[in-house]
Amino acid sequence: PFLHYTSFLGSQGEIVRVKALFDEGAMTSVMCATVFNNVKHRLGNWSPSSKRLRMANGTVVQSEAVWKGEVSIGGVRAQGEFEVLHSGGGWKFLFGKPLLQAFKAIHDYEVDKVQVTGIGGTTTLRN
Repeated sequence: PFLHYTSFLGSQGEIVRVKALFDEGAMTSVMCATVFNNVKHRLGNWSPSSKRLRMANGTVVQSEAVWKGEVSIGGVRAQGEFEVLHSGGGWKFLFGKPLLQAFKAIHDYEVDKVQVTGIGGTTTLRN
């Protein structure tokens, strides 16, 4: 798996860093509820979510919240959002397809690196 720290800019200027698992198959980006409950007071900009998310095993889970704001990875920024649900300990943050698109991410599997582009330019992330 491709893992990299991702930062979220809170409404009061605080920065929340979380290790993200890049998942090109995830149709939304998701923060684990355990992590979210520890940092939501620093994030701000969140609200209850009405989304129901279908998991890989077919079960449908109600999202607990949605956050929208500025996301930063490798010094490059973009606007993004994520939903919140319990991961069961498998991951802290799923960097899903919408954020991959927002950062125009290109994954080079041969050397296991990801190029991201956004506000601040372009950079290469190494696993």
